[in-house]
Amino acid sequence: MSYKKEIQSKIKGNLDGVTNFYTLTVGKDYAVVEGHKGVLSFDESSISVRLKKGKVDFTGEDLRIASSQKEELVIKGKVTNIAFDGVWQK
Repeated sequence: MSYKKEIQSKIKGNLDGVTNFYTLTVGKDYAVVEGHKGVLSFDESSISVRLKKGKVDFTGEDLRIASSQKEELVIKGKVTNIAFDGVWQK
């Protein structure tokens, strides 16, 4: 049995669905959200990003969207807080 089939049988589901999450990377003056599903709202002090399940809100100073690709969003500025809503709900 292949490793992928073994894992699928243990979780009783499709492994591709399990890997369809997001990755959040935060640095000194930037944040990168991979696997996002769009921007809900943004201004200089807050940016709200939709995820597959829920959303993530960034607050800070001089926030801007530096780059927005299909699956990757780059936020520049001073991020002072990150809040998650509905991310761990089924």
